[in-house]
Amino acid sequence: MQHISSIVSSIYADYPSYNFAAAEDFIWSPTHNTVYHPAITTQESIWSLLHEIAHAELGHFTYALDVELVRNEVAAWEKALLLAHAYDVEIDDEHVQDHLDTYRIWLHDRSKCPDCGQNGVQTKNTYSCINCRCVWRANEARICALRRVRQRDRSQSS
Repeated sequence: MQHISSIVSSIYADYPSYNFAAAEDFIWSPTHNTVYHPAITTQESIWSLLHEIAHAELGHFTYALDVELVRNEVAAWEKALLLAHAYDVEIDDEHVQDHLDTYRIWLHDRSKCPDCGQNGVQTKNTYSCINCRCVWRANEARICALRRVRQRDRSQSS
């Protein structure tokens, strides 16, 4: 395998249509057409860089439902696995699954009814429980604490 810095230089050269900028976390910003990332010093950081490029290549700009975000993450890791071949890099499946688990847990927690604990169904910006009819919204909570706010009970709607 090539040295990390030469791999990063090759990646930058292969994706001239994207900007690359220093940041604390790995993030694809479609608004700025920029892949933000911390210093690339390890094999794992190359994997994450390729993952963010995969989001860009797949046209991941937004999502309407939480499950779509999880689907986007799966698709981006699958694409990153393909992109990695060009750099003679092999992305560890356990690493991928560990990252996907954080999104699976996030989705599960957001969809859990604050009243009865059953998983609800999301429609647009709200979740509803088919067990107790509770309706709630959840904050973004990808990098902060999850908050679920109850809405009115569906049986009270006219």
